[in-house]
This record gives sequence, C-alpha cells and structure tokens, in this order.
Amino acid sequence: MGPNSQAIDPHGLGGRPGKRRAILDAARRAFFSNGFVQTSVDTIAVEAGVSKQTIYNHFGDKRALFVAVAEAVQAETQAATDAQVTPRFAESGDLEHDLRLLARLLVEAALIKDVVALRRIVIAERAHDPGLVEAFARPRSAFDQAFAEGIQERVRLGVLDVDDPVLATRQFLLLTVQEAVSQSEYGTRELSPGEVERIVDDGVRMWLRAYRART
Repeated sequence: MGPNSQAIDPHGLGGRPGKRRAILDAARRAFFSNGFVQTSVDTIAVEAGVSKQTIYNHFGDKRALFVAVAEAVQAETQAATDAQVTPRFAESGDLEHDLRLLARLLVEAALIKDVVALRRIVIAERAHDPGLVEAFARPRSAFDQAFAEGIQERVRLGVLDVDDPVLATRQFLLLTVQEAVSQSEYGTRELSPGEVERIVDDGVRMWLRAYRART
C-alpha cells in the first residue's frame, strides 16, 4: 500500500466516533439479550467488528461500557420525553389535565423496551454493584428536582398545599410510574391503553386529593 493510500475499513466504522457508536450499539444488543454477567467483551467485540483492545481503549472495562449504554438509553428516552413536555407543570391552567399528561408520558417512557431491559439488569446486579442503581437513577434525580420546583411554584400560587415537595414528588411517581411498572410485572406484560389510562387517572386523582389546596 502506497504512502498516500487510505486503509479500507471493512466494517464501515470510520474514525473514533464511528467505532464508539458501533461498540455501544453492539453492547446494547448483547447486554439486553444476555444480561450483564453472561455478556463478554469478546462477544461485544465480534458483534461490533472491533478488537477487544479497541473496546478497552474507548471504555476501560465492561462495567464502564454498560454504564455508557445505560446513559445512552436514558438520554434518548429523556430527549423524546422532553420534546413533548418539560418536567415542570405546563401552563394550561388545568392542573389535573397537565399532571395526567405528564404521568402518561413518564409511564410510556418507563415501559420502553430498552428501558425495561436496562431496569431488569440493574435490579439483577444491584446486590453485587449498588453503583449501577445510582447510575440508573441519575436522570430521575434531575426530574425530581424540576418537579419539586414546579410544586413549590404551585404552592406559591395557592393551587397546591405541600409541606415537603421532595416527598410529594416521590409519591407522585410511586402512584403513577411505579404502579404501572409493577402492574406490567416489570415490563414482562404489556399494559393496554385502558390500563395505563386507569393507572394514571387513579394516581393523579389520589395525589391531588392529598395535595390540592382547599378553598
């Protein structure tokens, strides 16, 4: 090969960004199909069309690669959700409507196939690696803060009566998102639109019964 010739990339991966993307995609497929323990770096390397050393150069080790996959899945989900509604109350003037819309979007996001697969792996590995739970919960922490701030604003306006916005935020998620995850048997059973609607309506109604300001 001459000095001005360019090496042919047999996998079409291009430079570093292309290789990183290929590794992440391959790792996502492998982890979600086989779980964390049963997935080897060798398997991911073959699937991605790269060497093991290339994976180590990009991510360091298998755990760091899994965390990168988790972050990618969460970023995609958050972007899709944020494109429809911000994690604050909307300004339509109908608080119950806004809360139901928000809860429905959050439930749909929680039951996305890749999010379900990610949650199962984190639950399975939490006894051995509690740090994975923290990585999985990090985006929700940002939502919790924004939602709590939205509650505080509604308290200031006299719409809600809440002493502990952080606790109220957790309760809102438990009554809607976590209830849907539980009834779906952690993603192993598909909820019908009617079931999702009932979970959301019941959860929001109960939450507002506790926290709507009395006139």
